[in-house]
Amino acid sequence: IKAGAALMASMATEHEGPSKAQDTSTAGSGGVPVHTTTASQYEHLLNEVESSEGQLGAVLRSVYDNENLNVFQEGLESRIKLHEKEIERMCNKNYQGFIESVSELLKVQSEAKKLRSSALEANTIIQDTGRELMKSTEQLLQFRCVQKNIIATIETLGLCTPVLELYCKLKEEMEGKQYYSALKTLEQLEHTFLPPVKGFIFSELLTDEIPKLRADIQKKSWAELTDFLASVRENSVHIGEVAMQQVQRHSSLQLAQDVYKLLNTSGEADPDMCAQDLVDFSPVYRCLHIYSVLGKREHFTEDYRNQRKSQVRLAIKPHGTWKGDIDDYKRYFFGIVGFFVVEDTILHTCQSLTHGKSGKGGDLDEGLVTNKIVHEFWQMALAEMLAVLRTTCTSSKDYHLVLKVKQLVVWFCYTLKGYGFEVEKLFEVLLEIREHYDELLMKGWGDSFWEIFDNDDYTPVQVETDEQYYGMLEVFPFQGNSLATSPYPRCFPFSGMVPLLYQQLKLFVDHSANYAEKLDLSHTDIYECVRKSVNILMSRTLSSCLSRLIQKERMGSAQLVQMWKNMLNLEEACGELEKHIAKVTKNDSEGVETVRLYGVSAFKDARQAVEAQIVIRLTNKISEVLEGADYDWAPKESLKKNSSYLEDCLQFAQATFMTLQPLPSDLVSKICSEAILKLVRALEGILLSDRILRINMNGVHSFEVDLKRCESFIRSNSGFVPSIENTDTHQIMTRLRQLVDLFLASDWTIYITEYTTLPVQARKYNTVQPVQVHTLLTKLKEGERKKKKLLSRDSTKTKDRQKYYEQVLLRLQEFFLSEDKQETQQ
Repeated sequence: IKAGAALMASMATEHEGPSKAQDTSTAGSGGVPVHTTTASQYEHLLNEVESSEGQLGAVLRSVYDNENLNVFQEGLESRIKLHEKEIERMCNKNYQGFIESVSELLKVQSEAKKLRSSALEANTIIQDTGRELMKSTEQLLQFRCVQKNIIATIETLGLCTPVLELYCKLKEEMEGKQYYSALKTLEQLEHTFLPPVKGFIFSELLTDEIPKLRADIQKKSWAELTDFLASVRENSVHIGEVAMQQVQRHSSLQLAQDVYKLLNTSGEADPDMCAQDLVDFSPVYRCLHIYSVLGKREHFTEDYRNQRKSQVRLAIKPHGTWKGDIDDYKRYFFGIVGFFVVEDTILHTCQSLTHGKSGKGGDLDEGLVTNKIVHEFWQMALAEMLAVLRTTCTSSKDYHLVLKVKQLVVWFCYTLKGYGFEVEKLFEVLLEIREHYDELLMKGWGDSFWEIFDNDDYTPVQVETDEQYYGMLEVFPFQGNSLATSPYPRCFPFSGMVPLLYQQLKLFVDHSANYAEKLDLSHTDIYECVRKSVNILMSRTLSSCLSRLIQKERMGSAQLVQMWKNMLNLEEACGELEKHIAKVTKNDSEGVETVRLYGVSAFKDARQAVEAQIVIRLTNKISEVLEGADYDWAPKESLKKNSSYLEDCLQFAQATFMTLQPLPSDLVSKICSEAILKLVRALEGILLSDRILRINMNGVHSFEVDLKRCESFIRSNSGFVPSIENTDTHQIMTRLRQLVDLFLASDWTIYITEYTTLPVQARKYNTVQPVQVHTLLTKLKEGERKKKKLLSRDSTKTKDRQKYYEQVLLRLQEFFLSEDKQETQQ
C-alpha cells in the first residue's frame, strides 16, 4: 500500500500543475467541480490495491483517467493509517513471546561456539588424513596407469609388428620386381592389418603411401609390359621364322633353293618348339593380374590393344631401308607371322574366366584379346599386305624375285592358315601379280629369243655321230624319220635356233607352272593358266621378235628360206610342247585330251611373213633396178641384145629362184609368179610411163628385144613357174607382145577395123586397149616430129605418116571417149 501510495504521490506531483489550472478555470467560471468517480468506485479500487499481488497498472490508470487524484489519495492515506493501527495492535499482543525467543537464542549461542570449535578440530584431522590418503591414491593411480599403458603397448606392438613386417615384405617384393605378390601384400596390409592400428601416425603415413605404392606397382608393371612388347617387336622376325620352319617341315612345302636358304639363317628350330618357348609371356600375365586386382583391367586391356595395334601398323609397313630384295620380304613376312603367333598365344592363354567377385581381384568376362580383336588386326594387316604386294611386285623388273616372293607368300599363307586366319585374298593378289610375272617372263624370254637369233648362222644343223644325233633328238622332237637311216654326216632341216627356241619354250612352261603351283588351283586351272601364258608368249612376244627379225636387212633370201624351214619344224614340234605342258601341270591323265595351242599360229604367221618378205625383197629389187633404168627410146638404131638393166633383174631373180628350191614347189611357184608378174608390170609401166614423152621405132625394136628376153626367161624357169596361163602375167605379156607387134607391123587399119566390127576374142590384137595405143602412138608421133625438126627437112613420106598418125589418134580418141561415155551412162 505504501508503495502504491508513493507511486500515486509521484504521479500527483507530475500532474499537479494541470489539475490546479483546471480547478482554477472551473472556479473562475463560477462553475462547480464535477466528480466522475463515486465513493464506491474508489473503495473498489483500494480493495484491488490491497488484494492484488501483481501489477497495479490497470488500477492506477483508472484513477488517472478519472482526473480525481486528490480524492483517491485522501482515501488511500486513511486506509494506510487504518492498517498501521492494526499492525501496532498485533505487535503489542506478540511482543512477550518474541522476547522469550531471543533469550533462548542467547543461551544457545555459547553451546554453538563450543560445537563450532570441535568441528574445526575434527575437520583439521580429517583434512590431514585425507591428504595422505589422496597422495597414496594418486600413486596407486599412477602405477595402475603405467600398468595399463604397458599392457596397451604390448597389445599395440602385437598389432603393429605384423604391419611393419608385412611392409618390409612389401618392400622386398617391390625390389625383387614381384609386383603381383607385392600388390596382394598391399591389399592384405590395407584391409587386414592397418584398420586395427588406424589411430597411429605411422598407420596414417602407410595409409597415405598405399595409393602411391599402387601407382608405383602399376607404373613398374606397365614398364615391364612395355619392355616385353619391345622385346616381342624385336624378336617377332625370329618367332615368325621358327613358326614358318615348322609349317614347311610338317607340310613338306617345296620351295625354291634361294627361298629355302632363308630358313637356315638362324639354324634349325626344334620341331616341338612353340611361341612360349621363345618368348616369356609372364610380364603380360603379371600385368594382367595386377590391373585386375587394381580394378583397372578394362583400362589395361584397352591400352594393351592400342599398343599392339600400333605395333601391327609398324609391322605391316615396309621398313625405311627397304631395297626390295628377298631378304626384305623375308623380314617383312616373318615379322607379321611373329606378331600373329604372339597374339594367338595371348588369345588362348588369357581366355575369359567366370566372373567372380566384382572389384578386387575378380575375373572379368573378357580376355586380354578376343577373336574379334585379332580379326581386326588381321584385316588391317591383310589390307596393307595386299597393297604392299601389288606395289612392290608390280614395280619389280626381276621375274626371279617375283617367283621367290610368290613362294614366300604361299609359305606365309600356309603358316597363318594353320592359325585359323583367312588367306584367300592373298592367293587372289598372287593371281593378279601372275600377270605381271608373265610380262616379266615374256620380256626376259624376248631378250633370250634375240640372243638366239643373233647367234644363229641360219644354216642347217649337221651331226657327225650317233651321240650328236640322239643328243639333238633329246633337246628337240624332230618329226622326220628318213634322217635316221641316212649316212653321216646327217643334216637336219633346221638351223641351231630351233632346238634353242624349243628349250626356251619348255623352260618358260616350267617357270609359269612353278608360279601357278600352291595357289589353291586345280590341275585343270593350272593347265589353263600355263597354256594361256604360253599362247601369249608365242602369239605376242615370239611373234613380234620373229616379225622384226624377218624384216632385218641382214636377212637375205637364203636366211629367209632357212627361217621358213625353222618355223615349219617348230610348228610341227608344238604337239610335244603341249604334252610337256600337260605333264608339268599334272593334267596328263588318261582320257584327258590336250588342247592345241593357238600360239602355234605364230610360226604359221612367221612363215607367211617370210614368204611375203621374200616376195617384197625380190619385187623391190626388180622395181629398184628397172626404175633406175635409163632407156634410150629414140636411138639412131635398134639394139641387138637386151638392156643391162633387164639382165641384172633377171639374174637376180634367177639366183633368188635357186635359193627357193628347198621350199615346197607350190610356194616356190607362188613366189616366182609374183616376181615375174612384178617384172612384166614394170616393163609395161616403163613403156607406158608418162615420163617418156617421145619414142621412135628403133626404141620400139629395142623394147621388143627386152620383151623377147623376158619371154625366154619365163620359159626357161618353167620348173619354178609351171604355167602362166590364165594369170595376170600371161595377160600382161600378151598385151605387151600385141602392142609391140601392132607398132612394128603398123596394122592400124586392121586394129581399127577389127575393133569396130569384130568381137573381142576374134580380134588379132584383142588385149590392146585404144587408150594404150593412143598413148604410145602419141609418143611415137612426138618422136617423129622431133626427128623432123632435127633433120630440118620435111619429106612427103614423113608428112603422110604424120597425117596418118593424126587420123589414127583421132579415131582412137573417139573409141575410148565413146567407151567412157558408155560407162558413164551405165
